[in-house]
Amino acid sequence: MGRGWAEPLMETNFEPTELLGLEEDAVRAVLEDLASLAPEREVESKAFSDCSYVTCKALGLQVRIMGKADVVFLYNEGQQGFTRYAGTLPEGLQWSHQSKDVILLLGEPSDKYGGGRFRPVGISYETLGLDIQFKENSWENEQNPMDFISVFQRLDPSHGLCELCGKRASFRCGLCKSQRYCSSECQKKDWAKHQQECAGYAAAKRPISGEGEELLLPRVQQASQRQASAAEVALDAMD
Repeated sequence: MGRGWAEPLMETNFEPTELLGLEEDAVRAVLEDLASLAPEREVESKAFSDCSYVTCKALGLQVRIMGKADVVFLYNEGQQGFTRYAGTLPEGLQWSHQSKDVILLLGEPSDKYGGGRFRPVGISYETLGLDIQFKENSWENEQNPMDFISVFQRLDPSHGLCELCGKRASFRCGLCKSQRYCSSECQKKDWAKHQQECAGYAAAKRPISGEGEELLLPRVQQASQRQASAAEVALDAMD
């Protein structure tokens, strides 16, 4: 588990986020300083056509460089020859946490990926700047251990995320063009609250009934002055 250097690493108060935005030479210097806490800790660099990686497997650390460092990977034991990262994990995570523990701690993720026959599952918390990759490929397995954690720049909740559930937004309110949603379902659920502050709704003063709720229509339907059911209500596509 690399216990010979775990305590010195903890004493440095190293934060993986401090690497984000650094040039490759600066990233390598930081990793070499950390590696010097114990002997024979090699730092490697590998370049590809679109990015490069600075890696110290003995520290359980890898950094992706795309012009500047944009992702820091923290590895669990046994992943591609990495020693378990011994520093403090972000947001109170522990390597002993399984998939169910992660969701109980951090809540529902903003995105999910992987699964199927060959791809391990993973979840994203974009406003926390975290991707968490698990070892197994089944979504049904609530005891799926963490494989590695990706740390990146936190996404501002006011840009690009659904106002209701926090998932990546693909639509926006058809009246004010500012409130963002991942789906019409979230828009409808949020309408009772949003109509109180929607500038477009205040200007138009055109309540539309549907399934007992006042819903929004895209502008093309507003112009037609046609009443719509809840099933017909849609959001404007975002750029």
